[in-house]
Amino acid sequence: MAEQSDTKSKKGNGPGPWVLVLFGMPFAAVGLGLLLLSVLPTLYDWTTMQGWQPVQATLVSAETVASRGSKSTTYSVKAEYRYRVAGQEYTGRRVAIGSGSDNVGEFQQELGARLEAAQRSGTPVEAWVNPGDPTEAVLDRSLRPGMLAFKLVFALVFGGAGLGIIIFALRIRFALSPGAPTAGPAWEARPWESRAAWKDNRIRSHRRLGAWVAWTMAVLWNLVAIPMAITVVPRALARGNHLAAGTLVLVALVSLVLLAWAARSAFHARRYGDTRLELDPFPGSIGGHFGATLAVPVAYSSGLRFLATLQCVEHTRTRSGGKTSYESRTLWQVRGLAQVEAQGEGVRLAVRFDVPAHLPASEDPGSDYHRWELQVQSVPGSSGDNLAPGFARSFDVPVYLTNQKSVWLRHDAAEHPQLAEVAQAGDDANLSDMEQVPGGVRLYFPYGRRWKTMLALLVFGAIFAGAGTLLWNSDAPLPFTLIFGGIGWLVVLGALYGLGNSLTVHLDRQGIRSERRLLGVVRWQSAALASEVTRLELKESYSTTTGGHKETYYRLQAALASGKTITVADSLRGKAAAQQLLSSLCRQTGYTKGSLPG
Repeated sequence: MAEQSDTKSKKGNGPGPWVLVLFGMPFAAVGLGLLLLSVLPTLYDWTTMQGWQPVQATLVSAETVASRGSKSTTYSVKAEYRYRVAGQEYTGRRVAIGSGSDNVGEFQQELGARLEAAQRSGTPVEAWVNPGDPTEAVLDRSLRPGMLAFKLVFALVFGGAGLGIIIFALRIRFALSPGAPTAGPAWEARPWESRAAWKDNRIRSHRRLGAWVAWTMAVLWNLVAIPMAITVVPRALARGNHLAAGTLVLVALVSLVLLAWAARSAFHARRYGDTRLELDPFPGSIGGHFGATLAVPVAYSSGLRFLATLQCVEHTRTRSGGKTSYESRTLWQVRGLAQVEAQGEGVRLAVRFDVPAHLPASEDPGSDYHRWELQVQSVPGSSGDNLAPGFARSFDVPVYLTNQKSVWLRHDAAEHPQLAEVAQAGDDANLSDMEQVPGGVRLYFPYGRRWKTMLALLVFGAIFAGAGTLLWNSDAPLPFTLIFGGIGWLVVLGALYGLGNSLTVHLDRQGIRSERRLLGVVRWQSAALASEVTRLELKESYSTTTGGHKETYYRLQAALASGKTITVADSLRGKAAAQQLLSSLCRQTGYTKGSLPG
């Protein structure tokens, strides 16, 4: 116990929540400032100026101003001009929608050169005048989509990073009880009492926060992307720039996807309300039981089934070469089916698991910490129309070394009699076809598997690819174009590959033969004799988080004596299903970790 207390003390010495808030505020300020003071006003001015009237203006002066810095040179244009409206003469100095200097593209230099040439030759130029206030005029009312995209990318990246840090810090701050001790004997004896979210044993999920984040992203993106697409696409097509036009159409389609995501998140939150989790024992016990009950507002039916997953996740932060990276690793996981019984107008779910004694306890978020999470989700197709959309909630739960047993919950969810049936359904979702052959099995993973995840990645990649393409067409600085465009197109290509490839594997006592096809045309083959295979092993591929529900995907591979590997299965959802497939294959083929088939 003393060693555990020392560890907690060390991990609690990291930066407090308010330090993180102060760290995130400059990033959020930059992003929101660009959005509110530059991007949105530019769109407003451009929209307003479309109704201004053209007049002939005489240039009094025109000048291109170069501001040379240590690393780059920026340009701006200054001009003074006279024009007449209704017989009265006015003087204007506004040149373009934006008045600052920049080096994004050649807009400033070209505009300056054009106005200087007109001023030298005495050629009149066209000005646009506000019919409601003739004192307002502008020489060039171009929107400059490249510059707008450049600012939008910065607003979303910096603002999103800053707001994310602030929200994370505030969640930590308000999860701690005001005035509760964060160190000392009392805290070490009952550390879960320092978290307001746990103190009354009524634990909330993260679903409502996810709905707010979804709507914020959707509204901000649509405010900029839709007007830009409506106004710029026709001009891009008229100039023959089909790449820019197509990219902007893709960005507009992303806006619709974000709106659909936000609407679904809001509907889900409203459909199931503010569900609360109650633990028995409280807190969950290492070396004892983790038990929980949850009320869900759906009509009871005998076919209702809910899958519960309890896992302990290790979060670590590492620094190397001046860079900081964050990683999460699932240390332990168990899965089971909840007991479902009618309660009032809804149902009551009850789950209980045995927790091994060797696992670490819950810790407050910091540089390195352990977190316990309970995920509860409805089993697709088990309830008719009672659950639409499907129920899914994720809870951060307290689990400590108390060696306590549940008082009221008698049934182990991991031994539910219908769990095998649900696990088989999960395997069917992971795998389209598994056929027994003499001495082994044949596996087939079809095109379009995990299509929802791949489409989400496609949307994410399209956002960055669109920004990169616009920056490229506007002659923005090359590093920004390469970063955003490169990341975006890599993700897009990866998502298209995920949708368009299939995998067929023959695994028997003679060896392994693997064939992967791309769109049914291109194919790659791998093979190994049984004597070359040292073991079958699982590896984490990637993780996704939806509405606070985290899902980890695995691949199963054969490790060869040469050090190479052959993929046997991929896109396996969840550690339990992946381990079950691994055990099944080893049982049917004779392969095991570290041994050869007999």
